[in-house]
This record gives sequence, structure tokens and C-alpha cells, in this order.
Amino acid sequence: MASFWDRLMVFYRQGSVVTRLIFINSGLFLLLRLIVGLLALFRLGDKAWLDWLLVPATLPGLLQRPWTLFTYAFVHYDLMHLLMNMLWLYLFGLFFQRWFSGLQLVVHYILGGVAGGLLFVIGNTWLAPAGETVLQAPLIGASAAIMTLCVSVAIYRPNEPISLFLLGTIKLKYIALVMIVLDLLGFNEASMGVGLAHLGGALYGILVGLSSRRGLNLAAWADKLSFRFKRNLDPRRRRQPSMKVTYRRPKKETVNRSTVDVDQAYRDKKKADEVQLDAILDKVKQSGYDSLSKEEKKQLFDFSNRSNR
Repeated sequence: MASFWDRLMVFYRQGSVVTRLIFINSGLFLLLRLIVGLLALFRLGDKAWLDWLLVPATLPGLLQRPWTLFTYAFVHYDLMHLLMNMLWLYLFGLFFQRWFSGLQLVVHYILGGVAGGLLFVIGNTWLAPAGETVLQAPLIGASAAIMTLCVSVAIYRPNEPISLFLLGTIKLKYIALVMIVLDLLGFNEASMGVGLAHLGGALYGILVGLSSRRGLNLAAWADKLSFRFKRNLDPRRRRQPSMKVTYRRPKKETVNRSTVDVDQAYRDKKKADEVQLDAILDKVKQSGYDSLSKEEKKQLFDFSNRSNR
């Protein structure tokens, strides 16, 4: 009988990209909570080390930990935060995969998170008073990345209906609009950074949606990279051996008891014939055709026939 872990892995491998993203986010949540619990149990420290996975609120902090732009969108510490984000990820992820590939979903999820993280840091840097930051807490969670998926499908298929519990059927464009408006209305000193991150994800989602409507695939580079990577890993693909070219020496023949190249012998013979022809023509010019011997007349006749071929 298969163990729970084996069945879980089968479900993960057979699931869609959305399912795998939910698995990754949930698995990291459980792992981080377990590590924090063990550290607290043995009094080995607090959860300050988590900051190495989260986007700092300052530009100098981001320059010290640039990888956090890619890691924070997979990290959650609060259970309700995780549940709400995974619910929206499942909903908008399924809609996204109706018209886009799984690879495009992963690429835009990550880049949407990067866009949100950058606007979070830039906004805190520009909007804060001199020497201060609007929000000292680092950025955590997949909200900006999910906002990218939501807005991109709303731009690409604005009139697509979606059924929500207790709310009925609503068009995608209205859901995206409400989410953006709520973020804008909620801007204050306490939530400024989070709102900016959501806005960054939404702006990138607008770019993805508009580009897709014009037939442009912003993740085409990832498709090519994935194809090359899979091709290089294919065991059936063998590198063709380089061709080796061997040059043979030209045939030799004996001319005047010496071995020379055929081409050189031909050139020498041609030159000798030209000298002989010039001598015969000079004799004709000076003394007339009748002054030629029988052998010279034959040679002149042969030269004439050869030139007319």
C-alpha cells in the first residue's frame, strides 16, 4: 500500500502548474514554521533569519540581498495569508492556463513578484521623509504575483464570466478593477508598501495582457531556453562527430626524365608551344609562308586546329 508521501508526490507530479505552485508555497510554509518552532523550542534564536528570504524595505538592503526579489513570492508565515493567497492563485491560475501555457504562468508569476518587489522598494525610498522609510517591515507573500495573473487575464479576456460564491457571475474585468481600486483606497502609511507591491504586480499584468492581445509572447525567451535545455538533456541526442577532410597529393608523371606535377608539366608544355608558334609566325612575317619547312607547316596547322576547338 502506497504511503501518504508517495500519493502526495504522485498528485504533485500529475497536477497542473497551478497545483505545483500551491504545493511549493504550502510546503515552504510548513517547513519554515517547523524550523522556527524547533529554534524556539531549543532556544537557538528567533525568526529574524527569515528576512534573508524577504524583500527589505530599503534600497541598500535590497542591494545586499537581491535574490529576495525571487524568493519572497513563495514565502508565507501567517496561515490566513497563505490560505487567501492560495485560493486566489488557484482561481486566477486556472483562468490563466485556459489561454496561456504553464511555463508562461510560472514566468509571469515570478516576474510579477519581481515587479511588485521593485515598486515596493522604490516607493519606500521616494515617498519616505529624508532618512526614513514608509514601512520598515520586509515584503512577504505571493499577492503581487497573483495580482499579475489576475490583471493579465482580465486585460486579455475582459468579458470572461467568473462565478464567485455568494456574489454570482461577474466579468473578469470588474474583479480586477475592484482589486486595484481597493489597493489604491487602502493606501496609508501603514500599508503603503504592500499596496505598492500589489500595484507593481498589476502594472506588469497590464503589460502582459496588452502584449498578448497583440500576439506578443513576453515569455518567448523562456520557451526557447526550455527547449534547448530539454534537448541537451535528451539521451537520444548525440553530438555529431566533426568531419575530417583529407587532401590527396596530385598525381605525378615523368616529363624530361624528372617528376613534376601534372599542372606544372602542362604549363611548361604550353609555354614551349607558344614560343615555337611565335618563332614560326615571325618566319612567316619575314619570309612568307612558302619559306616554312614541311614540319613547320604541319605544326602551324596543328596549332590552328587546337585553337579552334
